[in-house]
Amino acid sequence: MMRAGWNPNRVTFINILAAVSSLSLCKVGQQIHAQVIKYHIAGDTTIENALLACYGKCGEMDECEKIFSRMSDRKDDVSWNSMISGYIHNELLLKAMDLVWFMIQRGQRLDHFTFATVLSACASVATLERGMEVHASALRACLESDVVVGSALVDMYSKCGRIDYALRFFDMMPIRNVYSWNSMISGYARHGHGDKALRLFSRMKLDGPPPDHVTFVGVLSACSHAGIVDEGFKHFKSMSQVYGLAPRMEHFSCIVDLLGRAGACGRANGRKTELGRKAADMLFEMEPQNAVNYVLLANMYASGGKWEDVARARKLMREAEVKKEAGCSWVTMKDGVHVFVAGDKSHPEKDLVYEKLKELNQKMRDAGYVPQTKYALYDLDQENKEELLGYHSERLAVAFVLTRNSGLPIRIMKNLRVCVDCHFAFKFISKIVGRQIVLRDSNRFHHFDDGKCSCGDYW
Repeated sequence: MMRAGWNPNRVTFINILAAVSSLSLCKVGQQIHAQVIKYHIAGDTTIENALLACYGKCGEMDECEKIFSRMSDRKDDVSWNSMISGYIHNELLLKAMDLVWFMIQRGQRLDHFTFATVLSACASVATLERGMEVHASALRACLESDVVVGSALVDMYSKCGRIDYALRFFDMMPIRNVYSWNSMISGYARHGHGDKALRLFSRMKLDGPPPDHVTFVGVLSACSHAGIVDEGFKHFKSMSQVYGLAPRMEHFSCIVDLLGRAGACGRANGRKTELGRKAADMLFEMEPQNAVNYVLLANMYASGGKWEDVARARKLMREAEVKKEAGCSWVTMKDGVHVFVAGDKSHPEKDLVYEKLKELNQKMRDAGYVPQTKYALYDLDQENKEELLGYHSERLAVAFVLTRNSGLPIRIMKNLRVCVDCHFAFKFISKIVGRQIVLRDSNRFHHFDDGKCSCGDYW
């Protein structure tokens, strides 16, 4: 266009910045920004908003902050929302929340998009207290009845462990869209209430919008967590036969998960490692950079004591140059968020935490707890395996909370799946301390109460 002698205008730059944004091409974005300055339209609010969106998607929040500060009185709703979205996209939740509070304090109007975006961020990191503060702000802005905000509230409360609040708000909604129904169905599945999820799905078919692909992920997940194989297959078939929806990879994954949990995945082959190895080879071909696949293979070999095969699996992982995500757990207290990793000695209250954990371990053993060392996936002696299991991040988190005086339920978030031994231990801890423990791992919520878990040891 430029070689043909045509000069780009604001519409040209808005469109090209949108293209650059979708591809996250930082250097190209900087070159376009230079052209914007050259053509003397850098002070146009629409152009500045396009630059904010572009730099935010490219991870250049410093540039966003410079542009945003220069805009002064030219900021509009899009400008504020672009900054908030940029912070959230780059996992800078605290900065996003600070900007929201600043908007509220200066009397800036928050629209339904702002609230939905921030609530989604609260849900992703399970910050219940922050989510409730945003909910209160939505109430003051008279946006609680907005279907977009309402759906985001249902999603936030279910992902933050308050499925009771999610249901209460879902029932109060004057209008529901497919996202509202999907959030509630998935919330039930995530909390292990498979029967309630399926009953709600039946209601949706009668009173709600037509189900979509996301709906069926929630339905199939509910069947998987509840071990309802036949009904799961019935719903899977209905996707194409009744609703004309072609199953996607995530639906097939749910079906494999459903069969695997129920022990129906070729009963004769069962836990044979050869079958697992073939499955792993296929996964490596499909997703060579997915660390989870290598970890699953190593864990499978380790559970059978095949340590040479474990070493080979980890070598494959190193050669593929992928990294396993480090396990961590976090809790939100009045003085902020406290994060723990396995064997963590960096917390300022580590001495109190380890003393409390030692006390808990002794009480657990007195109550009959025996460490499940077969799930310690390293070639170590018995004593070292017990020590390795005993200092997992979720145990440090629960011990930390117990050093504080409170009778409230203990809420812990973990980025990976809880191990079998920690799950076993938490049942003992809930009975010993007489408090409910709500643990959200990467798969679902576990509600421990009086020595039992809501999952029924089936997760």
